[in-house]
Order: sequence, then C-alpha cells, then structure tokens
Amino acid sequence: MEGIILIKTIRNADVVVIGGGSAGCTIAGRLAAAGRQVLLIEAGPDYGSRTSPDWPADLLNARTLPTSHDWGYTGPGSAGQPLALDRCRVIGGCSSHNGTTQNVGWAGDYDQWAAQGCPGWDAASLAPLFESALDRYWARHYLPDEIQPFHQAVLGAASAQGLPLVSDFHLLAGGAGAGCAPINSSLEGVRLNAAFAYLDPVRDSGHLQMQCDTLVERISFKDGIAQAVHIIHQGVEQRIPAKLIVLCAGAYGSPEILLRSGIGPKEHLADLQIPVTLDLPGVGHNLHDQPTANLEYEGTQALAEALTAFEADRVLMEEQTIIKLRSPYAGSAPYDLHVFPWIERDPSLEQGWRCVFPVGLLRPKSRGHLQLTSSDANVAATIDTGFFADSDDIPPILFGIQWTQELIRSPAMAAFIGAPLAIPPQQQTERIEWVRNNHRHYWHPVGTCRMGPSSDPYAVVEYTGKVHGLEGLHVADASVFPEVPRGTTALPSAVVGERIARFLLNGVC
Repeated sequence: MEGIILIKTIRNADVVVIGGGSAGCTIAGRLAAAGRQVLLIEAGPDYGSRTSPDWPADLLNARTLPTSHDWGYTGPGSAGQPLALDRCRVIGGCSSHNGTTQNVGWAGDYDQWAAQGCPGWDAASLAPLFESALDRYWARHYLPDEIQPFHQAVLGAASAQGLPLVSDFHLLAGGAGAGCAPINSSLEGVRLNAAFAYLDPVRDSGHLQMQCDTLVERISFKDGIAQAVHIIHQGVEQRIPAKLIVLCAGAYGSPEILLRSGIGPKEHLADLQIPVTLDLPGVGHNLHDQPTANLEYEGTQALAEALTAFEADRVLMEEQTIIKLRSPYAGSAPYDLHVFPWIERDPSLEQGWRCVFPVGLLRPKSRGHLQLTSSDANVAATIDTGFFADSDDIPPILFGIQWTQELIRSPAMAAFIGAPLAIPPQQQTERIEWVRNNHRHYWHPVGTCRMGPSSDPYAVVEYTGKVHGLEGLHVADASVFPEVPRGTTALPSAVVGERIARFLLNGVC
C-alpha cells in the first residue's frame, strides 16, 4: 500500500522519531518543547500521562522488575537454553521496565568516547546533560528510613570489608564503594518513566503527535536522502513521508530497522535479498552487554520477619544497593565490577524469599552481533551476545565472586542468608566452567550502531548521530555507545537523547 498515509489527521512533521524509549522520549520531548513538529512512532501502547488511570500496575510498581510488555528477544544461554534478553515494548521503553536505578558511570569512559573521535561526548561536556536528565527523572536518593533490612545488612557488610560508603552516585569522578543508588521512583514506590519525564510536558503543546502500537518496517531513501518511514499498523503496511528521521529503537531494534532498510554489511543484505542502500559493515556488530554471574541463597526466617515488619508501614524495595568494586584487572580505572544484590519473593521456598547477588563485569572485552533471518519485520533478529568470547572477561568475575562470598559470610549478613541455591564450585577450572554455563546479563545492551569518525570502517554514525553516508537519518540511543560506560545505561541513554537533541536544535548535524 505504497503512498498511503497512516492517519489523515497526522500533520507533516519536522521530525519523525522512531521508538519511545529512554532516548526517544527525550529527543521527542526536547524537540517538541523547542517548537518543532514531532511525530513519535512507538511499537507498544501508550497509556497516557503520569496521572492516567490506564497504566498497568506492574509498570508503575518500582518495588519489583516487570515482565509484561516484553519484546521476547532471546540469545544463547546455558545448558542449551535460550537467555531472555528483556526489552520493553511500551511508551517509555525500558525506563518503564527497569529497577529505577539512575547511575552516571565513570568520567573516564566518556572521555574515552571523545578521544576516539566523538567531540562533545567527554565527561565535562556531558555533566550538565546528566544534571538535566536527573532533574527530569525526579531522581533522588533514598531517605535513611527507606533502606530496608536486607540492604542495611549489605551496606554494613561492605563497610566491614573496607569499602567506603558512597552517598552520591551522581559523581562522574566517583570511585569504588557501596551505597544506595539514586532512583526515579516516588516515595510511594511508583516508577517514573521517560514518557512521564519528557512527553508529559508537551502532550498538549500542539507540537507532539504520537502513533503507538505501530511497527516500523523500514526507511526508504532517494539519492541517499531519507524520504519516508514504512510502518505496519493493525496488519496494514503504510508509508509516512519524513523530512528528518531519528531512530531510537534501541540496541536491538535500531540495527534491525537499518538492516531492513538496506543499510548494513552488503554480504548479509545480499543473503536476505534486501537491496543495498548503503554498505555499512558496522551495523549489528560491536554488540555487548555486561555479563553477570549470580549467586543465590534462600532467605531465612529472620529475613522474612524483618521484611514483614518493615513493609508494615513503608515501601519495601527489592533492590537498593550497588557495590562498585575494583578487581586486580581494572587497570587505571577506579572500579570494573558491580555487585548489585536484591531479594525476590519465591513461594517455592520455605520462608518465601530468595537472595540474589549478581556480580557484573562493567567493561567487557567480548563482542557479539545481531543479524536478520528475514526481511519480515515480524521476525526477530538472531542475537549472539558474545559473552566470554574473550577469556579475559572471566578473571575479574571470579575475583568478584570470591569477594561477594566473603561479603555473604560477614556477620552483618549471617542472620539473613540461608542455604545456597546457586553457587560456583570451589575448584578453579570448574568455577570457570560454572561462570560460562550460568551467566546472566545486566540488561544493558549497547554498541550495535556505534559512533565514530568516518575513518573507522565499523562506525555507523557520526558524533552527531547522523548515519555515515546518508542524509536525513540519525540514530540516538544506546546502540551508538562506542563502549558501555561503567554503570547502568538508562540515564546515559537519556543523555544521548539530550546531547543529540541539542545537536539537531543547534544545526550541528
């Protein structure tokens, strides 16, 4: 149905933003607030503003991690079982799905982005954008009486092991230590997502149009200039003309759309019989996430009783603390591991609680890739996370496991930790295999459309987000990260939106 406009009430937009996640909401909101006519296309539903009664309870409940509205991506896991690669399909994207942690990471990682040919991405330049995003997200620190007993014990145990207690995770220059990470959650435990933060102020401005429950099939071009977005809505393929397109579909979705648009490695496109718009070898490559090894234990009766007493008059958050840990393999960096304990309800266990201690490697050397198996937008890509493809990623995690087991044996934790449910063997060789066969991930995929200069044959976009060799198309989400920063990625993704929105508004594109 080439040439058909989706809805006749859609006015010509100055900018079409594809994807309403952490970066997409930021871009759309900032451009609309500046007076640009913006059309935001999102694959999932929109439940309205923060005050709408239509939002599903699980997406608002910051106490636990939601599992609904998932895209259903999977990758290779352990024992031949697929590993769920959770991504949220709803307005707000993964900011509607996460643990509400707002972590800026380490300044040196962003300085490295700039040194690799991405001016304006150094820590000093990004610092005010982090502040802007933190303000929009209503990011706050936990009050002392909000720290529940399990996490109080974690902080006590970490301090006993010699780690300083961190009071402010907003410091880009911060080093190793343990503390409660800032959150985008209300005192009542309501998750505050990117749509609330950036779209609510412009929903009634007349500058923002939204088209949700709509799958983007591809982008079409003429003479190297983006012309239109091809969509699928209610099973019907349709076309929306576009002057400027900003692709914010995430580390999996953005390369999928580029590949279906004929932008990517020409050999891969030829295999799928997709006409080549532009041979860009880097599309879908450089995929990486932060691998974890999770230690798990039963919670004790003492833990259950302490949590019940706490929950009687306060909001019980399942995850609160983050430990920034430095292994002997960190080089000049102040830390290279996160230990981020949480508890979860488990009715199969006698006391109803499971204690989980993930050890996450923040700067993995391993790389994976994403490839299409079909040009059909309804067929998910094949994702190879590449976890532990580089064996250098294993020793830091082994160090973190040993350190975490010492933490768990601390007197501060003793009353709460029961029988082990998932722990590595003692022998070193077997321990290495256990890590390889029982890995999880930190839900932070990045890098599949990485930024870099044109001299880098695997760079997909310029430092402005503009796709190399094409006009009228930008990418702005976690896919453009050259390397994952030493932290969680929700806030840096919003900062990508802040940064590229400013580039576009200032004509630096």
